Amino acid sequence: MAIIRKSEILRRYNAAQTTLLPEANERSWAAGRLQASFESFSSSEHYDIFLSHAYSDARIVMQIRSMLIEKGYSVYVDWIEDKQLDRGKVNEHTATVLRNRMNNCSSLIYLTSNSAEKSVWMPWELGYMDARTGRVSVAPIFEDDDEEFDGREYLGLYPYLDLTGDSFFIQRGVGSWVTFGDWMLGEKPK
Repeated sequence: MAIIRKSEILRRYNAAQTTLLPEANERSWAAGRLQASFESFSSSEHYDIFLSHAYSDARIVMQIRSMLIEKGYSVYVDWIEDKQLDRGKVNEHTATVLRNRMNNCSSLIYLTSNSAEKSVWMPWELGYMDARTGRVSVAPIFEDDDEEFDGREYLGLYPYLDLTGDSFFIQRGVGSWVTFGDWMLGEKPK
């Protein structure tokens, strides 16, 4: 099974920083950096990837987003482009904004972690994009002591994002994979 270790993503994040703050300050700084991108946002812009995630995973979101951007992909993160949305309230306006944004995205990566289990939006985003594009992958973020992914059972319906070295792959199972670039072009794991 494909996995992404939380410690590996955080190691890469920390290595990219010139100065490291205490963890709580670092989370706040990472969130602030992502929100600073808001100024360059266009409401009609198309994105390659809608990154579905829990806000408390800000450093992981920031690093994975950066890695995908380095590979040439555009990535939508709701609290960067639409910081006016109240993530704590489920209402019709928020759903309409997110639906419009997902309509401008080609795919969805579902960053599932211990924090994601509490999200009320992530399952809805996953279902919407699955129905709209069929191009959805799950990125399980493992704690170091996790041996296997034991998330919500419906997540097993989707292929997994795998990070091997500096390359992303989409896996369906052992021996069934495709490069991330080919997956973005519509290929399925073989």
